Amino acid sequence: MTTGRAKVLYADDEDDVRDVFNVVFSADFDVTCVAGGEEALTAMSHETFDVLVTDMRMDPMRGSELLARAYDQFRDTQRILLTGYSDHDDLAEAVNQGHVFAYVQKPWDAEQLRLTIQRAVEQGRLESENRRLVQELLIANARLKDDLESVARAVPPRPRLQVTSPPMAKVFEQVIAVAGTEASVLLYGETGVGKELVAAAIHERSPRKRARFVAQNLAALPPELMTSELFGHSRGASTGAQPLRRGLFELADGGTLFLDEIGEAPLSLQSMLLRALEAREIWPVGATEPRRIDVRIIAATNRDLLADAKEGLFRLDLYYRLAVAPIYIPPLRERPGDVRGLGAPMLEAAARRMGRMLPRLTDLAWAALERHTWPGNVRELSNLMERLAIYHAGHEVEADELGLGPGFSFAPHQMPATSPWGGPAVSSASRITVPPSSREPLSREPLSREPSSREPSSRDFSSRDLSSRDPRELREPVPSSARRNEKVEAVDGDDGATLVLRVPETGTTFDDIEREILVQILARAEGNQSRAARSLGLSESTLRSRLKRLGLKGQ
Repeated sequence: MTTGRAKVLYADDEDDVRDVFNVVFSADFDVTCVAGGEEALTAMSHETFDVLVTDMRMDPMRGSELLARAYDQFRDTQRILLTGYSDHDDLAEAVNQGHVFAYVQKPWDAEQLRLTIQRAVEQGRLESENRRLVQELLIANARLKDDLESVARAVPPRPRLQVTSPPMAKVFEQVIAVAGTEASVLLYGETGVGKELVAAAIHERSPRKRARFVAQNLAALPPELMTSELFGHSRGASTGAQPLRRGLFELADGGTLFLDEIGEAPLSLQSMLLRALEAREIWPVGATEPRRIDVRIIAATNRDLLADAKEGLFRLDLYYRLAVAPIYIPPLRERPGDVRGLGAPMLEAAARRMGRMLPRLTDLAWAALERHTWPGNVRELSNLMERLAIYHAGHEVEADELGLGPGFSFAPHQMPATSPWGGPAVSSASRITVPPSSREPLSREPLSREPSSREPSSRDFSSRDLSSRDPRELREPVPSSARRNEKVEAVDGDDGATLVLRVPETGTTFDDIEREILVQILARAEGNQSRAARSLGLSESTLRSRLKRLGLKGQ
């Protein structure tokens, strides 16, 4: 379609009428006149017209036939029919088959016909623009679909609740029963049993599944920030300078809010939670009026909230509002049948995420895992699967290489043939050799922590150039009380400076091991970071980065 002068095609078999039409309308439109239907179709096949105006009575092709054929072949052209009083029999056919924009009775009035043609031009251009926008929208939607699929492939999906044992089958039955309701749910069980997975399973099977599932561990929030995080912060609160900030209740509006470790909520927050549950409204910090919310609450705890209520630590009325549908999630030791069903997908996911070949656990190894007591529950199992993916990539893992469970002792006098991480074990102290890239004299003073009054049994850890490992591969959190009993010594070796680390059986973190190595190397390099970096085979910038990450101050 053109955006300048509209192009109008006029068909009439009377010469004098065509001449009048051209004289009257050529000042407003770019007019082309033809003597019949075939000539009109030929002209339209060679040139694009905005409007076709035709007389009904033409020979041999009547105007109604011309309009019908024009509609089939040149749908972008608007169609106007000129009729006489006696043409009413053919008018219905012309309207139905030719889809005319308008019909004008003869003798036509020039101003009326001019206005009709102008409106037809505008209608045609609007329809053309609409088709263009629809096409662009289809293309944009296709691109968006491709982008969403790319994002979905790049972002790992949320882990799903696995049901492979009778105890979890019972839990799943309760999930199905409660999912379709609006009842508040209280999940209780030991730490690490997968309460968030159960909460997500309830959300995904509920009518709220298209809205957000928002999860928050209250134990991770300082008490003074809990109110603002949950209920939001209005403009003008406190100093008047804070911007508007939406809380988790508003983010989850229409969906589900999962509050883990609900027992950590202070009493002041508990009263606000109770009002939110009962009144379905919240008061953001600094707000002058409440805000309506539509949120389903799923709470979780590893504590006995009724016992806390008796001691005045938890509101009994809030407990009964939360525990409308309580669900107990058994620990992993009570459902050994889940160990393999959960562990195998975890191992595959860890290997895929790290780009490692998949380790293969023997049946005896799986049996040993099923006998383990799992004090850390599913979280401990996930930790173990990641560790196996790191240290046993592409290898077969035997039961004595798992490093946990009854019968596995890693005291120095009872070292197995291999370390729990898959490296070769030694009969005495394992050695971590510092690459002798620099032969500068080092301080020989040993740096060690004072041992505790009771020396624990310990296990050795063997690995070369630990400081060059990716920090993400060196995480294995354990209680700080276990780390207080470790002893670290520095000894000399024939092949250069050698560090000996003895790790207690209760374990330690890889960050602490790396931190201890860097402390000793810096001390022996008399605080010279260049010398320390060369002795470790690292660049000075890499060393500084590791010191900063581990909270160590260089010289």
